[in-house]
Amino acid sequence: MTQDTTIATPALTHVGLDALEALAREIGLEVPIDEFYFLRHGETAGNASRTFQPLDEPLNARGHEQARAAAARLGGAGFDRIVASDLPRAWLTAGKVAAACGHPVHPEALIRERFFGDWIGTPAAGFDWRKDPPGGETLPVFVERTLQGFGKVLGKGGRPLFVAHGGNLHVLRGALGLPLDAAHVGNALPLRVRRHRKGWQLQAV
Repeated sequence: MTQDTTIATPALTHVGLDALEALAREIGLEVPIDEFYFLRHGETAGNASRTFQPLDEPLNARGHEQARAAAARLGGAGFDRIVASDLPRAWLTAGKVAAACGHPVHPEALIRERFFGDWIGTPAAGFDWRKDPPGGETLPVFVERTLQGFGKVLGKGGRPLFVAHGGNLHVLRGALGLPLDAAHVGNALPLRVRRHRKGWQLQAV
């Protein structure tokens, strides 16, 4: 099944992603393994309308379909455990994968999406990542938290599958220098992150 990436294009045109990725690169991420996987959650109503989402935003009908399709694509992948953001949209997506592959899902709150505070419910298209949302997380706090979560899991070895959010993927891109494009940020597109010579590769599964 071909993944629809129409939601992904604005994600790479948001102002301030260069600042986010520079912060992640400066902090860095130690990765003692050579391969792991990443899956952004399926579509939500907030994704479809391009608005900042509440913490409890679930998948919409299309998001459930995307999650099932991603689970089918991941059936033969080589991950050995699933670690998911505990927000419903990621947790529900991870559950579809778990049902297909038999691995349990382990929650990790450190890989939640950035909390946008008073901006929740307002338009998100073209926002500036460098701005601090009133009542929400600053960019440095979000980046540091995300990298702490990735490092905590990756430090245990094995080949984990992370089920998380678009913002987390941009942090990972900055920390590892991944060649990310709009297609990679699509909802429920399974990605393999693999060490290649002195750098890292990103491939759709």
